[in-house]
Amino acid sequence: ERAEAFCGQFGGQPYTDLAQLLDESRPDALWICLPPYAHGDAEMAALERRIPFLVEKPIANSMVTARAIRERVEASGVLAVAGYMNRYRRGVARARSLLADDPAILVHGGWVGGTPGVPWWRIKAQSGGQIVEQTTHIFDLARYLVGEPEVVCAQGTRGFVQDMPGYDVEDASVVAVHFCGGAVGSLVSSCAGRTGGGGVHLSLTAAHHQIDFTGWESAAVIQKSPLEKEQIAGEANIFEIEDAAFLQAVASGDRSGILSPYADAVGTLAFTLAANLSLETGRPVRVSEM
Repeated sequence: ERAEAFCGQFGGQPYTDLAQLLDESRPDALWICLPPYAHGDAEMAALERRIPFLVEKPIANSMVTARAIRERVEASGVLAVAGYMNRYRRGVARARSLLADDPAILVHGGWVGGTPGVPWWRIKAQSGGQIVEQTTHIFDLARYLVGEPEVVCAQGTRGFVQDMPGYDVEDASVVAVHFCGGAVGSLVSSCAGRTGGGGVHLSLTAAHHQIDFTGWESAAVIQKSPLEKEQIAGEANIFEIEDAAFLQAVASGDRSGILSPYADAVGTLAFTLAANLSLETGRPVRVSEM
């Protein structure tokens, strides 16, 4: 019924079977926008038909699923892209350029807010929890700007949110990270707030630069001295920019504009799932062992 209503407004034909949709419509490209627990079949169906796809983050809530898809992507050569849109921001590109010569030493970031309304989000077996489904954007930016994480150690808390049926995710968590390049950091999450406060942020301290991203749009402030600051506004149309890069790669075959290939996104999933494992065990976890 929802598909019929959508097609009534925007055109197209509704389907209840993915294989039928792909075989009859024969799309040039596919967007896969599914809850974390539902990934796998759609990606494999696209790969069997050699259809390029962009998959929303997180790419799965299981390393087994993500690795199986990655193997098929690599074997087939089909263009597969992950939806980490912040990599396409001008401020992020500027920060990455600066940090290449002046690496980050300290990292602090997080995602603090309320609980999204969809029922599957609050069930950890389905969403993976806030770290995997939401703060993944900050974990991914940290990887992109700082480098690969080596070890994570996490602590979480539950019991404050008691008015949502089926809710079993952490109310808040703190993840300490040691990066392979030597930097250290902390990444925080909370979905318990009801005030609308908190927000999204990532701060990176290097020897000669302080870089602060704030808000969903990742507005950047880059400080080189007390008297010298560079400000770069975040793009409100970042999804259009991300989609344009994907479509350009599909049309031309040139993948140089793709900043978040599927294989790389598997690394971000491993990062977030390592944090989850540390939450569950109370022990440090090596990300490379995920």
